Amino acid sequence: MGEATVPTAGRLRTPVFDVVLRPRRSLVRSTALSVLCSAVPLAVALVWVSLPVRWWTLVASLVVVLAVLVGVLFVRLGQAFLGIDADAVVINAVLSPSRRIARARVHRVVVAPVYGASPDRATRELLAFDAGDGHLFRMRGDVWGEPALDRVVEALDVPVEHERRPVHVREAARRWPSSRTWYERRAGVLLVGAAAACVVAGLLAVETVGLLAR
Repeated sequence: MGEATVPTAGRLRTPVFDVVLRPRRSLVRSTALSVLCSAVPLAVALVWVSLPVRWWTLVASLVVVLAVLVGVLFVRLGQAFLGIDADAVVINAVLSPSRRIARARVHRVVVAPVYGASPDRATRELLAFDAGDGHLFRMRGDVWGEPALDRVVEALDVPVEHERRPVHVREAARRWPSSRTWYERRAGVLLVGAAAACVVAGLLAVETVGLLAR
Protein backbone atom coordinates (compact mmCIF):
# COMPACT_ATOMS: atom_id res chain seq x y z
CA MET A 1 0.00 0.00 0.00
CA GLY A 2 1.35 3.41 -0.91
CA GLU A 3 1.67 6.07 1.74
CA ALA A 4 -0.23 9.32 1.51
CA THR A 5 -0.37 12.46 3.60
CA VAL A 6 -3.81 13.83 4.37
CA PRO A 7 -4.58 16.85 6.57
CA THR A 8 -7.31 16.09 9.08
CA ALA A 9 -9.63 18.36 11.03
CA GLY A 10 -9.47 19.31 14.68
CA ARG A 11 -6.44 18.45 16.79
CA LEU A 12 -5.09 15.89 14.35
CA ARG A 13 -1.89 16.91 12.61
CA THR A 14 -1.15 15.84 9.06
CA PRO A 15 -0.38 12.15 9.63
CA VAL A 16 0.94 9.70 7.06
CA PHE A 17 -1.50 6.86 6.42
CA ASP A 18 -0.76 3.45 4.98
CA VAL A 19 -4.19 3.44 3.31
CA VAL A 20 -6.23 6.48 2.27
CA LEU A 21 -9.70 6.10 0.79
CA ARG A 22 -12.06 8.76 -0.51
CA PRO A 23 -15.68 8.72 -1.72
CA ARG A 24 -16.16 7.82 -5.36
CA ARG A 25 -15.41 10.70 -7.71
CA SER A 26 -18.60 9.95 -9.63
CA LEU A 27 -20.54 10.62 -6.42
CA VAL A 28 -18.95 14.04 -6.06
CA ARG A 29 -19.64 14.84 -9.72
CA SER A 30 -23.26 13.68 -9.52
CA THR A 31 -23.79 15.79 -6.39
CA ALA A 32 -22.45 18.87 -8.16
CA LEU A 33 -24.62 18.21 -11.23
CA SER A 34 -27.68 17.69 -9.04
CA VAL A 35 -27.11 21.05 -7.37
CA LEU A 36 -26.60 22.85 -10.68
CA CYS A 37 -29.47 21.18 -12.54
CA SER A 38 -32.13 21.10 -9.83
CA ALA A 39 -31.37 23.20 -6.76
CA VAL A 40 -30.20 26.33 -8.61
CA PRO A 41 -33.21 26.55 -11.00
CA LEU A 42 -35.55 25.87 -8.07
CA ALA A 43 -33.97 28.68 -6.03
CA VAL A 44 -34.27 31.11 -8.95
CA ALA A 45 -37.91 30.11 -9.48
CA LEU A 46 -38.73 30.63 -5.81
CA VAL A 47 -37.25 34.12 -5.76
CA TRP A 48 -38.98 35.00 -9.05
CA VAL A 49 -42.39 33.80 -7.80
CA SER A 50 -42.01 35.73 -4.55
CA LEU A 51 -40.93 39.02 -6.17
CA PRO A 52 -44.45 40.52 -6.34
CA VAL A 53 -44.95 39.70 -2.67
CA ARG A 54 -43.57 41.62 0.25
CA TRP A 55 -42.00 38.43 1.52
CA TRP A 56 -39.49 38.18 -1.29
CA THR A 57 -36.63 39.31 0.97
CA LEU A 58 -37.44 36.49 3.39
CA VAL A 59 -37.60 33.94 0.57
CA ALA A 60 -34.35 35.23 -0.90
CA SER A 61 -32.69 34.97 2.52
CA LEU A 62 -33.86 31.38 2.93
CA VAL A 63 -32.56 30.54 -0.54
CA VAL A 64 -29.16 32.00 0.36
CA VAL A 65 -29.07 29.98 3.60
CA LEU A 66 -29.93 26.79 1.72
CA ALA A 67 -27.28 27.57 -0.88
CA VAL A 68 -24.67 27.99 1.86
CA LEU A 69 -25.70 24.68 3.46
CA VAL A 70 -25.49 22.88 0.12
CA GLY A 71 -22.07 24.44 -0.50
CA VAL A 72 -20.80 23.32 2.90
CA LEU A 73 -22.13 19.81 2.24
CA PHE A 74 -20.36 19.70 -1.12
CA VAL A 75 -17.07 20.87 0.41
CA ARG A 76 -17.37 18.30 3.19
CA LEU A 77 -17.96 15.59 0.60
CA GLY A 78 -14.82 16.63 -1.25
CA GLN A 79 -12.78 16.55 1.99
CA ALA A 80 -14.12 13.23 3.27
CA PHE A 81 -11.65 10.37 3.64
CA LEU A 82 -10.84 7.26 5.63
CA GLY A 83 -7.23 6.73 6.63
CA ILE A 84 -5.59 3.70 8.22
CA ASP A 85 -2.13 3.61 9.79
CA ALA A 86 -0.42 1.34 12.29
CA ASP A 87 -2.18 2.93 15.27
CA ALA A 88 -5.60 4.16 14.23
CA VAL A 89 -8.44 4.41 11.78
CA VAL A 90 -9.29 8.07 11.08
CA ILE A 91 -12.64 8.92 9.51
CA ASN A 92 -13.39 12.39 8.20
CA ALA A 93 -17.10 12.01 7.49
CA VAL A 94 -19.60 14.24 5.67
CA LEU A 95 -22.64 14.47 7.96
CA SER A 96 -21.12 13.35 11.26
CA PRO A 97 -18.12 14.43 13.36
CA SER A 98 -14.65 13.23 12.43
CA ARG A 99 -13.41 10.31 14.48
CA ARG A 100 -10.14 8.64 15.39
CA ILE A 101 -10.47 4.99 16.40
CA ALA A 102 -7.58 3.01 17.86
CA ARG A 103 -6.78 0.22 15.44
CA ALA A 104 -6.42 -2.25 18.30
CA ARG A 105 -10.12 -1.74 19.11
CA VAL A 106 -11.21 -3.20 15.77
CA HIS A 107 -11.98 -6.80 16.70
CA ARG A 108 -14.05 -8.03 13.75
CA VAL A 109 -15.61 -6.87 10.51
CA VAL A 110 -18.94 -7.77 8.92
CA VAL A 111 -19.45 -7.40 5.17
CA ALA A 112 -23.08 -7.64 4.08
CA PRO A 113 -25.01 -6.87 0.89
CA VAL A 114 -27.83 -4.51 1.94
CA TYR A 115 -30.80 -3.55 -0.21
CA GLY A 116 -33.83 -1.28 0.00
CA ALA A 117 -36.29 -1.78 -2.84
CA SER A 118 -34.97 -4.91 -4.52
CA PRO A 119 -32.38 -7.60 -3.64
CA ASP A 120 -31.03 -7.21 -7.19
CA ARG A 121 -29.84 -3.72 -6.27
CA ALA A 122 -28.05 -4.66 -3.06
CA THR A 123 -24.91 -2.73 -2.13
CA ARG A 124 -22.20 -4.12 0.10
CA GLU A 125 -21.64 -2.49 3.48
CA LEU A 126 -18.72 -2.93 5.86
CA LEU A 127 -19.34 -2.73 9.60
CA ALA A 128 -16.52 -2.78 12.16
CA PHE A 129 -17.04 -3.86 15.79
CA ASP A 130 -14.94 -3.99 18.94
CA ALA A 131 -14.48 -6.96 21.26
CA GLY A 132 -17.74 -6.16 23.07
CA ASP A 133 -19.71 -5.98 19.81
CA GLY A 134 -19.82 -2.20 20.01
CA HIS A 135 -20.12 -0.57 16.61
CA LEU A 136 -17.04 1.43 15.53
CA PHE A 137 -17.62 2.56 11.97
CA ARG A 138 -19.48 1.70 8.78
CA MET A 139 -18.69 2.04 5.08
CA ARG A 140 -21.15 1.85 2.20
CA GLY A 141 -20.03 0.48 -1.13
CA ASP A 142 -22.14 2.95 -3.09
CA VAL A 143 -20.32 5.84 -1.39
CA TRP A 144 -16.74 4.56 -1.12
CA GLY A 145 -16.75 2.02 -3.96
CA GLU A 146 -16.63 -1.77 -3.72
CA PRO A 147 -12.80 -2.03 -3.99
CA ALA A 148 -12.44 0.32 -1.01
CA LEU A 149 -14.19 -2.17 1.26
CA ASP A 150 -11.79 -4.91 0.19
CA ARG A 151 -8.80 -2.66 0.87
CA VAL A 152 -10.06 -1.95 4.41
CA VAL A 153 -10.55 -5.66 5.10
CA GLU A 154 -7.04 -6.37 3.85
CA ALA A 155 -5.47 -3.52 5.79
CA LEU A 156 -7.16 -4.26 9.13
CA ASP A 157 -6.39 -7.99 9.00
CA VAL A 158 -9.09 -9.01 11.50
CA PRO A 159 -11.72 -11.78 11.35
CA VAL A 160 -14.29 -11.10 8.65
CA GLU A 161 -17.88 -12.35 8.56
CA HIS A 162 -19.44 -12.39 5.10
CA GLU A 163 -23.22 -12.34 4.81
CA ARG A 164 -24.01 -14.41 1.75
CA ARG A 165 -27.64 -13.43 1.28
CA PRO A 166 -28.82 -9.85 0.78
CA VAL A 167 -30.08 -8.15 3.95
CA HIS A 168 -32.97 -5.67 3.85
CA VAL A 169 -32.29 -2.26 5.38
CA ARG A 170 -34.90 -2.89 8.09
CA GLU A 171 -33.26 -6.17 9.03
CA ALA A 172 -29.85 -4.49 9.03
CA ALA A 173 -31.20 -1.80 11.37
CA ARG A 174 -32.59 -4.51 13.65
CA ARG A 175 -29.41 -6.63 13.70
CA TRP A 176 -26.95 -3.75 13.94
CA PRO A 177 -28.96 -0.82 15.35
CA SER A 178 -25.96 1.24 16.43
CA SER A 179 -24.56 1.22 12.89
CA ARG A 180 -27.33 3.48 11.57
CA THR A 181 -26.37 7.13 11.20
CA TRP A 182 -28.45 9.88 12.83
CA TYR A 183 -30.39 10.68 9.64
CA GLU A 184 -31.30 7.00 9.16
CA ARG A 185 -32.88 6.66 12.58
CA ARG A 186 -36.49 7.52 13.42
CA ALA A 187 -35.65 10.86 15.02
CA GLY A 188 -33.55 11.88 12.03
CA VAL A 189 -36.25 10.86 9.56
CA LEU A 190 -38.84 12.83 11.52
CA LEU A 191 -36.55 15.87 11.62
CA VAL A 192 -35.92 15.77 7.87
CA GLY A 193 -39.63 15.20 7.21
CA ALA A 194 -40.60 18.13 9.43
CA ALA A 195 -38.10 20.40 7.69
CA ALA A 196 -39.42 19.37 4.27
CA ALA A 197 -43.02 19.95 5.43
CA CYS A 198 -42.11 23.44 6.68
CA VAL A 199 -40.50 24.29 3.33
CA VAL A 200 -43.54 23.06 1.40
CA ALA A 201 -45.92 24.92 3.72
CA GLY A 202 -43.90 28.10 3.29
CA LEU A 203 -43.97 27.81 -0.49
CA LEU A 204 -47.73 27.26 -0.46
CA ALA A 205 -48.17 30.29 1.80
CA VAL A 206 -46.10 32.50 -0.50
CA GLU A 207 -47.97 31.29 -3.58
CA THR A 208 -51.36 31.80 -1.88
CA VAL A 209 -50.52 35.33 -0.80
CA GLY A 210 -49.27 36.07 -4.29
CA LEU A 211 -52.53 34.86 -5.86
CA LEU A 212 -54.66 36.85 -3.40
CA ALA A 213 -52.64 39.99 -3.98
CA ARG A 214 -53.34 39.96 -7.73
